[in-house]
Amino acid sequence: MKKSIEFIDILSTVIISITVFLLPVFFLTNTTEIFTLPKQFLVILASAILLIVWGLKIIIERRVVLNGNPLNLPLVIFGAIILISAILSRNRFDSLIQTVPVVFAIILFFHIVNFVRDRKNFSIILSALVLGAAVSSLITVLYYFKLYLPFINIQNQFFNSLGSVIQQLIYLVPVLIFSLFFLAKKAGFPKVKISIDLINDYSFFVNLLSSAAILAGIAVVVYQIIALPNKPILLPYIYGFQTAAATITQDAQRFILSLLFGSGYGTFAIDFTRFKLPSFNLEQNIWNLTFSFSSSYFLELIATTGLLGAISYLGLVLSIIKIRVVNNPLFAALFIILVASFILPFNFAAIALVTILSGMFVAFLNISQDKRVYDTAMSLVSTKSGGFSLETSPENHHARNVSPVFPALVLLLILIFIGFVGFYSARFVISDIKFAESLRQANTNAQKTYQLESEAIRDFPYRSDYHRVFSQINLALANSLAQNIQRGSPSAEVQRSITTLLQQSINSGRNSVILSPLSSLNWQNLSQVYRSLINVGQNAEQFAVASMDQAIALDPYNPQLYIQRGGIYYQLRQFDAAQQQFQIAVNLKRDFANAYYNLGHALEEKGDLKNALAAYQTVKQLSAGNQTNLDRINAEIASLEAKIGKAAASVEVEPETSQTPLSISSPSAKLPPQKPPIKISPPPGEEGATESAQ
Repeated sequence: MKKSIEFIDILSTVIISITVFLLPVFFLTNTTEIFTLPKQFLVILASAILLIVWGLKIIIERRVVLNGNPLNLPLVIFGAIILISAILSRNRFDSLIQTVPVVFAIILFFHIVNFVRDRKNFSIILSALVLGAAVSSLITVLYYFKLYLPFINIQNQFFNSLGSVIQQLIYLVPVLIFSLFFLAKKAGFPKVKISIDLINDYSFFVNLLSSAAILAGIAVVVYQIIALPNKPILLPYIYGFQTAAATITQDAQRFILSLLFGSGYGTFAIDFTRFKLPSFNLEQNIWNLTFSFSSSYFLELIATTGLLGAISYLGLVLSIIKIRVVNNPLFAALFIILVASFILPFNFAAIALVTILSGMFVAFLNISQDKRVYDTAMSLVSTKSGGFSLETSPENHHARNVSPVFPALVLLLILIFIGFVGFYSARFVISDIKFAESLRQANTNAQKTYQLESEAIRDFPYRSDYHRVFSQINLALANSLAQNIQRGSPSAEVQRSITTLLQQSINSGRNSVILSPLSSLNWQNLSQVYRSLINVGQNAEQFAVASMDQAIALDPYNPQLYIQRGGIYYQLRQFDAAQQQFQIAVNLKRDFANAYYNLGHALEEKGDLKNALAAYQTVKQLSAGNQTNLDRINAEIASLEAKIGKAAASVEVEPETSQTPLSISSPSAKLPPQKPPIKISPPPGEEGATESAQ
């Protein structure tokens, strides 16, 4: 039994070491997101394997041994609250996809504190953590000097394995701090004290070389942030604060749930679009962006997990500060990253680093024989009367009268949990790889794209963005077939194929808004699908407007949505309604050239040529510096001036900073009219209204 336990401890150390080494380095080029998703897969897989290994260990020992420490309860509470917030979220599946990896990162903490119990294992894992950060730094340095890895699609001078210079800085600085702390102690600095010596000659050289590499990586990252023109884009704090406050106080439909549990962990992008201020349109370089992260991780927690999530995180931070040990280098590293969480946004790697450092911090205390860290053993013991009782004791363990039933039951629960999560995680991974491949095939093989996306959705039908993209693929294929047969009469089979593709496009668009009902982007997509079916499907124009109304309700200050709604009315030749929508877009963003451009066309169609020309003159001034836009608007101004015989007075305006191409809002597909129009499904929530109207 002793050899089996030793083997399990060695295996656990190896798994933890590989995980912490790969965390900052691991990326995949065959997934839809090459940085975060692979790291989430890594942590889930490692934690699941470690759970099974721990289950086998308790079977062999015939008891459940758990490490007691001051961070267990705060982490359990935090994990439970973010999981509850995800389950209660109206965008439940989007939230759960982001929440489950964080829960497994918390489980990884418990593996570290329960498996890392001696100096050798601690030193190995610590060295792996430092080496991983060093390799990530070397990748950044090599890429900056154009020494690329053999992956064609990531050969970019500014590539790094964490996906962002800010996120890499957040990861590297804490690791560098405790690495330098150990080096200073080994070098004999008198003011540097560590309670126990956990670094040998081997790990000293590992830390020395790794620290040099990490310093080089930090230098390159800082240079990129300070000196290069492409600065990291972060949400200004005023909008981070405002979004957090609005999310938990202004959701009238579920005020108490939003106040306590927020909108659902990982759904900040939804909160941002719903509650951003009109003044955001004045932010010249970022007004048209949707932010998936708040200004800081803590502000994001307030919005997505409510007051309970924010309080539980503060409880974790205060628990760590309360057990601070001045001569513990891991506390300094942990303290730095916790401070960073209040001033910077965090991705998954940074969150996982918090749980790993917390686990190593507690393991350090355990090895130091700190009285606040202790073991509790639970076992089912046979009694003299022939029954059983569950005993809890840190030391006493009598193998003869201990029943294996309790550990076996715990292992069974572990296997059920891992089986459930593993089944869906495996389907998620397979689905994601197929979907990523479909996107690569999109420009060369439409049929292959369609097949792969169908399989990806069948494997994992819970991602709204899959359905959104698939709806556009179906619409594009239907449009392609329709364009190919415009000169002749289509066969019955081709006609059925077009109809089937159109119905699948609608169904996929509807599925995306059912799965993620608060996503303005999904409703916008559904509106575009219906708009393309005007004169093809029954009530398509009504459905297009209704879907766009919902998109605008979820992103009320986005001028581009009003241009799209105006475009629907323009297409229907309802120019007064179109003018009204374009004017709202102009009012929301006074320097938006494309809003004036569409407004000018609506006015021109109405016969108000003087005001149309004035709008075009404004477009010309806003388009200064964009020759393509200038050529287009100059030609239209010349044509209109020829009609009215004089130039309109122009208003002085500043040129638009980030200029978009001038275009009249139009449907994404041009399908020939159907007589009679085919029957199509309405948007979710419109079924009853449609039936009553008919």
